[in-house]
Amino acid sequence: MGTSVVLWRPNTTAAAILSMSDALECALGIPGAVGAVLGDLADAAPLFGQTPAMPAGFALASAGSALAYARRSVGDGEAPEEIMITGAGFSILQQVSLLPDGRHGFAQVTLLRKHANPALAHMELRRILDHLPGVLPPGDLPRRSRRPQGLAAGPSDSVPVSLLERVLERLRAL
Repeated sequence: MGTSVVLWRPNTTAAAILSMSDALECALGIPGAVGAVLGDLADAAPLFGQTPAMPAGFALASAGSALAYARRSVGDGEAPEEIMITGAGFSILQQVSLLPDGRHGFAQVTLLRKHANPALAHMELRRILDHLPGVLPPGDLPRRSRRPQGLAAGPSDSVPVSLLERVLERLRAL
């Protein structure tokens, strides 16, 4: 009898996707991923993340063309299922799915071409999209606007001033 050789087996211990941060972590865990953007196409401030090696704002900047095309297509009445843009160093893969509430969820990853496998990225983005309806904030709830990366929230926006004063008092007492 011959021996069986397994050339490839999908990751059967995939991380659970219970929140948007889990979804973002899974997207950034795709081999070759250097940036990821998730959310619904109508949201002007989607969730994004990138590897520390990339310049600030890289994830959103690399997502710009595919997001603009997908948003325009939805406005014209036809959402794309998948968009792939390839360049010399990077590839961008975006998948869009109609959510039960009528919105269009999307998951997009920017891949470093020399380390990427688009087929594996396709499968993982589909898994992430399948979980988006359960973790994406409802469309009828107001969402806090996001601050540009690198700008800290003011004291009144993040925590009550009284709490900050108590923390400062305790730090001084040390």
